[in-house]
Amino acid sequence: MVSIALLAVISGIYIVIGPIIILGYADILQKKHTIKRNFPVVGDLRYLLEKVRPEIMQYFVETDTDGTPINRLFRSLIYQRAKKVNDTTPLGTRVDVFRAGYEWMDHSIYAKNHTLQAF
Repeated sequence: MVSIALLAVISGIYIVIGPIIILGYADILQKKHTIKRNFPVVGDLRYLLEKVRPEIMQYFVETDTDGTPINRLFRSLIYQRAKKVNDTTPLGTRVDVFRAGYEWMDHSIYAKNHTLQAF
């Protein structure tokens, strides 16, 4: 004979694990995100952490432009281009363009004469 306490424990386990199993099946069946499809419940955790990332970064970690080896701005651009999403950022930059050693290409109005030289 099964005691009521044992039934309560088993039903409590199903209440906790049941939604995780349903979430895993939903992730496997969806076709939008490859990470969620390949890593069902862990993929959702990744997207959750990505969503709260700015708050964590604000207090504990580096800025968007200080990343090593690739900073967060360029990594976001790569992700957007890989997903064929609009990758342009309107009006401005987050990079300090006035710091010493910053390099850029400047447009010239006048063409430079190019002479051919023998090697």
